[in-house]
Amino acid sequence: MRTQRVIICNYADDDAKTGRTGAGHHRPKYLCDGHRFFIHFSVFVPFVYFMTVSRSGEEQEVPDDFDGPLSERSCRDVFFLLLFLAFWGGMGYVTYLALVGGNMFRLLYGVDSWGNICGVKNDVIGNVSLSGQDMTSKQFLFFYDLTDVSAIFATSTDTVRLCVKSCPSENVTSLEALRTLAHNGTTVLCRYNVPITSYVADGVTCPTVPVPRASPFLNRCVPDSLTSGVDGVLSSVSDAFSANTWKTILKDIELSWKDVLILTAIGFGFSLVMTALMRFFAAFIIYLTIVVFILGSLGGTGYLWYRWHSENTTDPVGQNVQTFLIAAICATVVTVLVLLLLLIMRKRIGLVVQLFQEAGKAVARMPLLLLQPVWTTIATILFGAYWVVIFLYIYTAGTPVVQSNGYVTFQTDSLLEKLVWYHVFGGLWMLQFLIGCQHVTIAGAVATWFFTRNKKKMQSPISKSMGRLIRYHLGSVAFGAMIIALVQLARIILAYIQNRLKGRAGEVADFCLRCLACCLWCFEKVLKFINRNAYIMIAIYGYNFCKSAQRAFSVLVSNALRVAALNSIGDFCLFLGKVAVVAATVVVGIELLQNRADLTYYPVPIVLGAICAFLIAHCFFTVYEMAIDTIFLCFCEDEERNDGVTKPYYSSVGLRDYLQKQERAIRAKQSKKQQKQQQQQQGYDNDGYE
Repeated sequence: MRTQRVIICNYADDDAKTGRTGAGHHRPKYLCDGHRFFIHFSVFVPFVYFMTVSRSGEEQEVPDDFDGPLSERSCRDVFFLLLFLAFWGGMGYVTYLALVGGNMFRLLYGVDSWGNICGVKNDVIGNVSLSGQDMTSKQFLFFYDLTDVSAIFATSTDTVRLCVKSCPSENVTSLEALRTLAHNGTTVLCRYNVPITSYVADGVTCPTVPVPRASPFLNRCVPDSLTSGVDGVLSSVSDAFSANTWKTILKDIELSWKDVLILTAIGFGFSLVMTALMRFFAAFIIYLTIVVFILGSLGGTGYLWYRWHSENTTDPVGQNVQTFLIAAICATVVTVLVLLLLLIMRKRIGLVVQLFQEAGKAVARMPLLLLQPVWTTIATILFGAYWVVIFLYIYTAGTPVVQSNGYVTFQTDSLLEKLVWYHVFGGLWMLQFLIGCQHVTIAGAVATWFFTRNKKKMQSPISKSMGRLIRYHLGSVAFGAMIIALVQLARIILAYIQNRLKGRAGEVADFCLRCLACCLWCFEKVLKFINRNAYIMIAIYGYNFCKSAQRAFSVLVSNALRVAALNSIGDFCLFLGKVAVVAATVVVGIELLQNRADLTYYPVPIVLGAICAFLIAHCFFTVYEMAIDTIFLCFCEDEERNDGVTKPYYSSVGLRDYLQKQERAIRAKQSKKQQKQQQQQQGYDNDGYE
């Protein structure tokens, strides 16, 4: 077994070395040419893929005395780990190009017509006399033509743009009013190098009058007249982003930060309580959830039929009659299907109860599992910050070009314009990779707990699981993450196409695109479900990704009704647990802060506390959910590999009782069937004798 593992690792290493040697030996100049490098790499990848998969996909032998996650493992899916690392080399190249050619402050603060970024000191642009100015005191971007909405976030427009100290707070109706604003030091709405006495409202030196009143929105002067066209929506947003409002909110947060911490601690306590309730009162919570769901479905369906009857009586030709009829019919169909599904799954609900209790025991034995989502969240936030910053640099990348009128525009970098999709895919891939690492770590620790008969003798199951992940299975996680990321990228590209063709492709094309988007969404959900269970098999047996996905899929299909019960009832109970934690935290926050006279917006700290409580509850129940799924697959493997007599089960007493009840029910059903067959056979014999 050990010799086989070395051979697999050496094959993967040889393939990787051959790939690097071939790419660098035959075409070294490609490393300096971005376009050709990516073309060459795309041709080279399929060859290495087939060579690596064929050699690293050998099935791992599982010993007869299997007692938990295997320690004797092989390096799996090495090619995809090398591909992941090579891809991040490309991400580094994209990052370098973005930082050299872009400046995110052009988008955040705005750029005037001479290439100056508002709110910062600027470098001189050649042959542009008004460039290189210190705009530290001029933080807002003003447009001569304030009705040009497309210019708000553009870096190059036809209308003249200026950095100003403040937006015009009143309508400027004359040239003299422009001069008065500049003379008083309120704001200067004309070109920087023109004296006040030389102001001319010609649209070049100064804006044409009248100049409408404007308010700052994301460092841009947006005219208040636009708010009438959108029913005051922009005005509300502008008010929400106004300096006074934010100052008040920040002051409230400063005064109530201790209360926010108290609410966070309360949310943590409620999460612990809900976890304990899920463990000790799982049966009551699950059956109560089922009863409430049934009553809610019946009540909602009955209410819709009642509303239809009322509308049909008062206004038979009204539009609401047909609406309520369709809604009532759909609700009836859904209710009937749900009731039939619950009727079919009624004998499997007991397994859901036992799995919830077992998951509670596992988390109680390994409480540090609750920290795994914390590390994932921290890594995701750090990576997300990097990704957003580089995306802004890519979006603003361009070379300053001086126009014939002396204004500066930025010519888009054609290479980075294409590599933005590379950056988007890298973000999706990395995010799924972090989530996959968390899943494999939790699954390995929980599987170790399940297959250990004496739970007190476990030694560092979490660190061992993490060690196996880093040493053997980063390639498998990268493979699974890449599959999900490709589907997500396809959804993003499809949404982009839909947006570009909106209203121009025809109703049939729009309908087809929506159907395709729906299919991709469903496909992504299915792949995530398979990936999640494949990671569990990777943690248990050490298979490669494809073998693990195949094994997990076969186990899930053979236990389809159990899976349906677990994913419907179990997930809904976990969702209710999160809602209960947040609701309880909000209630406590209202009682704690509603009488605080020093707070202007007392809901602000309550909302912050509720957000923190939700994040904590999500961390708790994410671990809980993964533990349930892992225990379920371990239970299925235990049921298949052991018989309870010559090979004792690893399951707990509760799960063994469930198994014994199932076995007795199966034997009783088989015995009844045999008796019926014997009675029929005796009847045939008696008829023949007669």
